[in-house]
This record gives sequence, C-alpha cells and structure tokens, in this order.
Amino acid sequence: MAIYMRGGVWWYEFEFQGRRVRASSCQTNKTAAMRTEAKRKADLLERRAGFSKKKLAPKFDDQVKEFLAWSEINHRPKTTALHKTNCDTLLRFFKGKWLDEITSSLVEQFKQTRIGEARRNAKDGSAITGATVNRALTTLKRLYNHAEHCGFDVSNPTRGVHFFNEGSGRMRVVSFTEELAYLDAASQPLKDIARIILDTGLRPEEVFRIRTEYVDFGTRTIFNPFGKTKAARRQVTMTAEVYGLLRDRAKQARGPYVFAARGNPDLPIGTVRKAHYAAIRKAAIQDRFRLYDLRHTFATRAAAAGVDLPTLSSILGHTNVTMTMRYVHPGEEQKRLAIGKLERFRLDGMVRAAAEKSQRVPTESPTVN
Repeated sequence: MAIYMRGGVWWYEFEFQGRRVRASSCQTNKTAAMRTEAKRKADLLERRAGFSKKKLAPKFDDQVKEFLAWSEINHRPKTTALHKTNCDTLLRFFKGKWLDEITSSLVEQFKQTRIGEARRNAKDGSAITGATVNRALTTLKRLYNHAEHCGFDVSNPTRGVHFFNEGSGRMRVVSFTEELAYLDAASQPLKDIARIILDTGLRPEEVFRIRTEYVDFGTRTIFNPFGKTKAARRQVTMTAEVYGLLRDRAKQARGPYVFAARGNPDLPIGTVRKAHYAAIRKAAIQDRFRLYDLRHTFATRAAAAGVDLPTLSSILGHTNVTMTMRYVHPGEEQKRLAIGKLERFRLDGMVRAAAEKSQRVPTESPTVN
C-alpha cells in the first residue's frame, strides 16, 4: 500500500491481480485517503469473488478478439472486415491497456495523431481523412457498447468526443459519354455489374449477391432480401438489357450466385475494384468516380425522366424521400433543360399577360362639342 501527496491531494497506488491501480483519493487528510484506498480494494475483492454485478474490465487486446468474434456472428462480412481493419489501427494506440484505463482524453489524442498520418500505400503523400478516423471511432464506440452488454465495469470513452466533419460527401454523376467509354473499356464481370447498377439502382454489394433463385424472369424482377432496413429488402424491375444478360448468366452459373467468386462458385464475388479503376484509366476519364456513383447516376437520370420521388425512393430501397433527395444530382444538361423550360414558361406568361392587357385597354370615346 502506498499513499503519497500530489497537488495538495493524497493519491493511492497498489497492485491487484497483476494490475497497477492508481487514483486520487480526492482527500487532503491522510487518514481519510487511507480509508478511501481500503474501500477501493474491498470493492475490487468483491468483484473478484462475484459479489458485484459488474465484472472487472479486460485488456483492450482481449476485448478486440471477443468483439470481432461477436461481429462475425452478428454482422455482414463486409461490416466485420471494416471492424477488423479499424481494430488493427486502434491496437497500435491502445494495445496493452486495460479497457477502463482508456479515457476520452486518450481518444482525443488518438484522433489528432491519426488525422496527421499518411495514407498507407498512397503515392501522392496524402494524409488520412476525417472520414477514416470517424470509422475507427465508430468501431471503438461499438466495441465498448459490446463490453458494457457483456457486464464489464467500463464507461464508453467515445462519449463527448466529437467526430470530424465529413460534409455531405462527394457524389458523382456519370455522363452518357463517360458511360459509353467506361463500358467499352470494362472487362467482365464488371461490365455486366455496372450495367445492372445503371439500369436498376441496386447497390454494388446487392448486385454481387444476386442468386439465381432471386431472379424471376416471368415477372422480370430481381428480389433483394438483404439490407439494414425493411425498405432495402425489395423487388426491382429489370430493363430489357438487364433481363437478357441475367438470363445468359443464370444459364452459365455453376453455383447459387450469378456473379460467383473466382475459384469458388458457392461464394459471391467480393469486389471489382481493380477492374473498375483499370476501366477508368483505359477510358481516359479524368474525373474518377466510384462504382457506387453509378447508383447516384441512376437516381439522377430517373428523376430527370420524370419518375416521382416516392416511387424512386421505393426502387432505391430508402426508408424516406429525404434520403432519396441526397442521391439526385442534376447534371449540367438537366440544368440547361430546366432553365430552357423556365424561359419558355416565362415567355408564354408574358405573351398572355400582354394579350390580356391589350383587351382591357378601353377605346377612346368620341369628343362631344
């Protein structure tokens, strides 16, 4: 047992189950400080004996393993993979610490240190973005939530920590000229995947996981049973081109998936990232776009074609129209057409107003002598 004075207040320090416990007693009287220390030790002993509802917090490393094992059972593979990547980063900062030793102050230090790091394998020397740091903070928050649900005596250190402002994000709409060049340069299966996204508005991962049993060629629909919300689980109508390419792929499928993983027909394809950026380079498209931006392109074109927002929201699998509005990005051509319509509307209105005015002008009465 060690009691010492620091800053006019008595502190205590001792070892418990191989772990150093050090804290301020918040007492200026030494005897009172010793009683505070004794109470803390008694509380720890009760927890060890199982008399407390809360369990002693484990080390961060051990909780990461437990959290990822839980995530594999409860989350989609893509979500678990993201948590694993974020946990690898978090371990660099918090490895070896006990879960209840990580404070909001340490999390703030992690934020500021991480935002200044260079991106891995970045040839342009660019730094980590605020969005990347925020994803790691989200994983840390969920890890602590899981620890609390497991009954550990911890307080989530992400509470009160402000996330970086990400803005509205960059959403790109692909022009028809870019689409033709991109599809001409795209290899298979990227070409068919891109065509489906452009014609149906499905998310890339939804296309990856299309099973032959989900395609109804009689009703010309694709059933998507996945999603975080009820609205995401929906049926989408196929265009004639999508109908044709899916019919051909369904006939050639050697497993349950239309787009199977290379070397394993029982698994869906996981990514076409390399093929996507190779197609952009080959097509000489200067302003690069993401595969997901083809979904934004579908939404913008559908709105320009006159599809009402409630219907478009249902097609995209959104829970409300407000979310759909974020996906609609009128291009320059749509803006020019809109201004043209406004000009014609204004001109027609002015013509009608002039005609009505001329009809209202009274004729001059003859002069009476």
